[in-house]
Amino acid sequence: MESSQIQASAPGAAPGRKSRAASAPRWLVNGLAALVLAGILAYLYLKTEAVDYARHEQRMAALLRLKEIDFRWSLEALRAAPGSGTDAAAGASPRLADEALARIADAMAGVAEPEMDIALASLRREMAAKARLLEQLRGPQAAAEEGPALVEQALRLPTGARIDTLMTLLSQRFQRLLDEKEVYRIYLVYYSAALLVLVAWVGSRLLHSLALLRDANEGLERRVEERTRELSDALRHLKESETMLIQSEKMSSLGQMVAGIAHEINTPLAYVKSSLQMVEGELPGVRGLVAECDRLVSLLAGGQATEEQLGAQFNLAAQAAERFRERGTEELERLLSDGLHGIHEISELVLSLKNFSRLDRSKVARFSLNEGVENTLLIARNIVKHKSVVKRLGDIPPITCWPSQINQVLLNLVTNAAQATAEEGGIISITTRREGANAVAVDVEDNGHGIPEQVLPRIFDPFFTTKEVGSGTGLGLSIAYKIAEQHGGSIRVASRVG
Repeated sequence: MESSQIQASAPGAAPGRKSRAASAPRWLVNGLAALVLAGILAYLYLKTEAVDYARHEQRMAALLRLKEIDFRWSLEALRAAPGSGTDAAAGASPRLADEALARIADAMAGVAEPEMDIALASLRREMAAKARLLEQLRGPQAAAEEGPALVEQALRLPTGARIDTLMTLLSQRFQRLLDEKEVYRIYLVYYSAALLVLVAWVGSRLLHSLALLRDANEGLERRVEERTRELSDALRHLKESETMLIQSEKMSSLGQMVAGIAHEINTPLAYVKSSLQMVEGELPGVRGLVAECDRLVSLLAGGQATEEQLGAQFNLAAQAAERFRERGTEELERLLSDGLHGIHEISELVLSLKNFSRLDRSKVARFSLNEGVENTLLIARNIVKHKSVVKRLGDIPPITCWPSQINQVLLNLVTNAAQATAEEGGIISITTRREGANAVAVDVEDNGHGIPEQVLPRIFDPFFTTKEVGSGTGLGLSIAYKIAEQHGGSIRVASRVG
């Protein structure tokens, strides 16, 4: 069987996403600003790091060592000059000069200044040239006439001036670094102070924002409480409206049956009235018989009446009794029996109508579903009187429910089945049965025109109807569906056109 389901869908959170999308650029700008400020602070801090005094001392020591080597080479050249009166002594080895130059080059690896590179290259050339001249002076084959010229060339080489120039350049650069570090320190102090002021301002704004947020949160909580109360009131009014709507539909259904019920009441009422009228017509004869018998008894009780008077009165009483006997007491008994039967039927109709129209919806009781079917068919007798009703009432246990609501469901289903079938040949079948171990079910079937496939999913929607305007409210099946859900049950439908 196909089941009809009502699904509720929650509205999307588009407004929340829009709000977050609108606030995203603001957070992005704030984040970028914070990164820029932190980057500036890191840059200033790196610029104010301590100057590498050890590296500077290493460079200056290497230059002083090289200057010492140059001095020893110059002294060696002077001693090697003819006529100096001293023997030439071996000076510093060229290897020591090369090592000193290598140490200077390593120490100046981080210095990227063209002027110093040029000065260092010139120093290398001059020191290499001076080393070559000293090698020639140390040779035994050097001619006496060439010695003074070689000494003069060695002494004229500006190695010392090159070393002094390089030392001066390094000292100037070191001083510039110190001055630059000091400037960046000043910048860092002022920037840090500005950041502290900014942080203090941001902190005050945050505190202000927190206060505003706290106030807004309190206001929001108040509004939520107010909204909750409003929703609770709305829910209560909705439940009241639902109750009124169900009762209104019930009264509407009953109102449509009033004419039929009145007709059903009129039928037994008519023969009750007819029986009573016929009994009323027999009352004069009964009164005449009683009067003649009373006069006869009075004559007998007085003791003064003659035989002729007693005989005449006896004949009158006998004639009255004969006339009453001719009409028969069986007729009176039949009339009284018909009247009592009609009154019993009227009583059943009134009681069923009372059960359907009562307002005690909150009263939960044990209820026989079979009894509910019987009461429903009794109330709907005028609607189904031209239909063939087949009842298959099974052996089912009572259920705990709101009896008036279950009666409303049964009445709506039977009414729909009757309206869906033809005036002639319509068949309505009602079956009650067990379903599982702890449930009961009722099946209402008819041989009507069926429900189109495109209409089938909507038959339980409120106010949906395929009837003509003024013929239905579209609430019958909707209310039945709601009542079944409230009882923890369900309504399933299977139908095909034709």
